[in-house]
Amino acid sequence: MKKIIRSILQTQLTELGKFSTAWEGVNNKVSLPYQAVFLSVTTSDTTSISDKPLSVETGFLQVTLFYPNGNGTHAIEERAELIRNHFYGQSIIEENVQVVISQPPTIGGIFLNDDKLALPITIHYTAYELNKE
Repeated sequence: MKKIIRSILQTQLTELGKFSTAWEGVNNKVSLPYQAVFLSVTTSDTTSISDKPLSVETGFLQVTLFYPNGNGTHAIEERAELIRNHFYGQSIIEENVQVVISQPPTIGGIFLNDDKLALPITIHYTAYELNKE
């Protein structure tokens, strides 16, 4: 199910337009500004006990923005808000998996990383397996 969840969430991110991105598991050539993305499953459960149990998984998509230092924080915070507003309230179904973003993504604090501004956005999701037929 993780492969489908990743596909759904990454597709949503690309809908925001072209942006330099470091995708997990890919040799990326990125230039500032860019975003680094990874997916983490935090819980996995079964919705019922039967001969065809369905699963529910929760987790998060972590998007960390990297921008040049020395130009203020407006641009990096504007991109973070764009991501937050785009994902919040989404419910997407693909290949019998429904991914729901029912809480606003969390925008963390800005910090310096190798003389670049970095700002993490955590997008929590719940994914439901819809059927196994």
